[in-house]
Amino acid sequence: MNTRDYINGNSAEGYEFFGAHNRKGKDYIFRVLAPNAQNVCLAGDFNNWEKITLRKYPTGVFSVTIDVANNGDRYQYFVEDENGNVFKKLDPYSKKICLDEEVSVIENSSYKYKYKKVSTKPKNIYQVHLGAIFRGKDDKKKVYEDLVAHIKENNFSHVQIMPISEYKNYKQMGFSSIGLFAFSERYGSLDDFKYFIDLLHKEKIGVIAELDIAEFDSDFLYLDKFDGTNLYNYDYDNIKYNYYGSMNFDPDKNLVKSYLLSLVNYYLKELRIDGLYFPAAENMIYWQGDKNRGVNQSWLELIREINALIKANKAYSIVGFNGVYPDLDLGYDLIFDSEFRKIVEVFQKIPMERAGYQTYIRNLIQNGSSSKVFGFSYVDSFLNEANLAMKMYSEDRKIDQLKTLFTFLMTLKSSKSIFMGDELADMRTFSIYNEFNLDEILNKNFNEYYKELAKIFLSTKPLNEDDSEIKIFDIDGYSIYAYEKSFKNERYLIIVNFTDIGYELTSPYELNEIINTNELKFGGSGNINGKINKGEEIGIEAFGSAIFKIEK
Repeated sequence: MNTRDYINGNSAEGYEFFGAHNRKGKDYIFRVLAPNAQNVCLAGDFNNWEKITLRKYPTGVFSVTIDVANNGDRYQYFVEDENGNVFKKLDPYSKKICLDEEVSVIENSSYKYKYKKVSTKPKNIYQVHLGAIFRGKDDKKKVYEDLVAHIKENNFSHVQIMPISEYKNYKQMGFSSIGLFAFSERYGSLDDFKYFIDLLHKEKIGVIAELDIAEFDSDFLYLDKFDGTNLYNYDYDNIKYNYYGSMNFDPDKNLVKSYLLSLVNYYLKELRIDGLYFPAAENMIYWQGDKNRGVNQSWLELIREINALIKANKAYSIVGFNGVYPDLDLGYDLIFDSEFRKIVEVFQKIPMERAGYQTYIRNLIQNGSSSKVFGFSYVDSFLNEANLAMKMYSEDRKIDQLKTLFTFLMTLKSSKSIFMGDELADMRTFSIYNEFNLDEILNKNFNEYYKELAKIFLSTKPLNEDDSEIKIFDIDGYSIYAYEKSFKNERYLIIVNFTDIGYELTSPYELNEIINTNELKFGGSGNINGKINKGEEIGIEAFGSAIFKIEK
């Protein structure tokens, strides 16, 4: 790595240079950047925690070689600022951190990948919080194997992992990291995680990792005043912290640019991640995440650099944004559209009140886009202490409505995303403190419906192709929608009924029913259509939906 490039904000290779690196199995070299420090000392298991002074170079790099260091050794830096104050610091490039002891740990991964990355664009994404899945389980590799099997069985094309870098408590859910390069010890070893990545790639399942790069944990052990100065954060108190108490990165500082570019490169090259998801991008785009405070131009420039780096790695980026995404050309490949979340509000209303959402529903059908991701995130299973299935109106028809909601989602033009448990119609409130068991299928009929619906979506070009076309039909009814999806010579008719009234519609085509929410195997009444001739009646029960292939 060219150190000058790094200092000037033009390097994405910091992870190859800084940190603790094994040299041909003989020794470890430790390097840390602290340009405004007088001295830096190192202590660890390898020297009985007696401080060793590192050599300082004109660039501000401090380094030392340790002959007797070993993989798994704990260590810590002691940084002396220009006023002679000494304080303990974690290694900013730690691959592992022991939170209980507040130390960095040498993590020399030996895993050799066997399978290639997945370059296909996301279509059906499964968002996962590993913390809940790992609770109460000791065999990490077995958990990873079971998770891959579940993802495959439920016909997801990609898995989206919520932040995996080290964090202090479960409330943070991985956000506001205390070590962005450190893999959280909650989830096994780094080699365990790489094994998981390899298993997914073996099954041709893409991997998306969430990266929270706007902020970092304000714990003084990490980046705050790392060398006695605001090396990574803003100099001004009114923007130093965000509204949640975490520290904001200052994207105008060159070291921040190289640090975050290196982080992105590390995920794409060393962890073999296929795509990156950047949550709550409003915290970068606007000052303090507040549109009224204006656009942060320095962040916009850095975002464009990051997305250019992602494209250079033949990967893709997804942005999450709370609210209406601004009309800015920032280079993201996909936008998680929070506007779709309003659909939950529709299904919480009594059926008669859903007629007031016709414009909103028709806009979703007509204005879907291949650049958007529609669906649900952990927020929809976390807010108001109710999972997605629990939010459906009524006590006895929740599952019927959930099936129709998912039929609607899967037939819009967009990539799809759901949170773990949504495919199971889980009626238990999601909690980061509770164990989540993938093999506990509480509603088998719904899960079977989801699996078949997802399979149809992935295998049917009019439903999943970017260039598919859509036509909405005008039909009588206060909250029932019919629309045609086509791609080249293939055409499909979709009917979704958001009401508690059954309908009979005259078919304009010769049809072959592909799936119906009311099939017996999905726990329905059995009143389905099968093959329909032109001019015959199509029956759609209350809260029901169906997909038909148009034959003529």
